[in-house]
Amino acid sequence: MPLLLVPRANSVPEDIIPAVLTRVERLMAPSMIALLILLWMGGPASAEILGPQAAACADSAPGAAVLVHVTGFKDRTGNVRVELYPATDADFLTPGSKLRADGKVFTRIDVPTPPMDEPTVCLALPGPGDYAVAVLHDRNADGKLNAFSDGYGFPNNPRLGYSKPSAKEATFHAAAGQTQVDVVLNYWNGFAARPLRPPR
Repeated sequence: MPLLLVPRANSVPEDIIPAVLTRVERLMAPSMIALLILLWMGGPASAEILGPQAAACADSAPGAAVLVHVTGFKDRTGNVRVELYPATDADFLTPGSKLRADGKVFTRIDVPTPPMDEPTVCLALPGPGDYAVAVLHDRNADGKLNAFSDGYGFPNNPRLGYSKPSAKEATFHAAAGQTQVDVVLNYWNGFAARPLRPPR
């Protein structure tokens, strides 16, 4: 039977153990510091809520508001425009000046396209109810829709053809407090506007 040689526990030179431990401590120190800072700050930072009405979407804010989360960007140029309309075919995508003159709901918010992350824009609402939303990725920031260049989308992410969607296709129901709406951008590709990637 072959003889198995098992080193004794005290056969490791004493000066090697402190050196190994020191090396491990040096490797772990940066990650431990980062972890402690993260815990002290309360965890990973959430995405910033954008727009001049962002305070309406604070947890403690009274009233109704909608958080419009926009995804599917082609690039990070220009501005993101979010518009709120009455949920009727007669008023949906009607010029804001006319809606305001008629005393109807209309809000327009423009924010710079963020270089990273998917933006969430807050809009204050008059109260719970049905509303329609349109989102524009204004790539050259000219304040107008360039159908063959810009991206655009609506709640419920309807399939777009050659005409605008109906108000019903772009309508969401807002409850009291905050309501989140997800909008996937569409860009002209071939003979139709469609998302760059199929919505998941």
